[in-house]
Amino acid sequence: MNSLIFNSDDFGLSEESNLAIMEGYTKGVLTSTCIVSNGNSYEHGVKEILPAIPNIGKGVHLNIIEGKSLTNPELLTDSTGCFSKDFPYFFYNANNKKLLNQIEKEFRAQIEKLLADVEVDHINSHVHTHAIPALFNLTLKLCLEYKIKNIRTQYEKPYFVPRFNKIINRKYPVNLVKRELLNTLSRVNKKTVNDLNSKSENKKINTNDYIIGVNFTGYMDKDTILFGLNALKNVKNKTVEIIVHPKNFKNNKNNLNYIEFLTIIEPELKNDIQKAGFELINYKNIDK
Repeated sequence: MNSLIFNSDDFGLSEESNLAIMEGYTKGVLTSTCIVSNGNSYEHGVKEILPAIPNIGKGVHLNIIEGKSLTNPELLTDSTGCFSKDFPYFFYNANNKKLLNQIEKEFRAQIEKLLADVEVDHINSHVHTHAIPALFNLTLKLCLEYKIKNIRTQYEKPYFVPRFNKIINRKYPVNLVKRELLNTLSRVNKKTVNDLNSKSENKKINTNDYIIGVNFTGYMDKDTILFGLNALKNVKNKTVEIIVHPKNFKNNKNNLNYIEFLTIIEPELKNDIQKAGFELINYKNIDK
């Protein structure tokens, strides 16, 4: 049977995210989340939400894209100390040693802040910045140093959802390009992990085999999830990670993040996942 890690990104970014993740775990299919150390609602999440859901998988969601930095790196932030660069900037400047040094300092600060509050079992990044090979290698080094054994890779098997609203929107063509770029980078990064593990008798780092959630970012409803799982029906004994970004709004019920929240608490979804041949786990269960 294949294993499925059902993960929500962005814990700590907002109270709406924190509340959606708590309910998605207690009432729905979520098994895991990843935490933004510099998020506006980090304290709310760590002090008020996580104590109520202690067994949820918890990861580091490295963030050099939005919000206020912890170390004020001049190459990454504006005059207020907020992050001001995007994925293309990091992609094209990833071999700049000064930039990498500042990213490493920020990554360390975010990891250490989180480890002081909770035990973590995996690591990934906001907007997938750690997929860039130079940043992936840096993240891998930090995984080994801080004894975080699981790291996300982003290979998504192409699939199609025959629903008009899924393909006739501004995000879809952008997501197609993003998926192909991340697939290419993931092949490189998976080889890096395999090479690392081959040098030791004991596996040092685990990673997922596939993800679902890039091609249809923002449109992860039940149809999208089940079509994505169906695309993997012929793979055997693999680990898949689904990525969602739910928010529980009191108002704005048509928001796409709210629709994702309703999806993850839908009563039949867990049964549908099991019928598709997947066992729900989190990263703590890998290799056990």
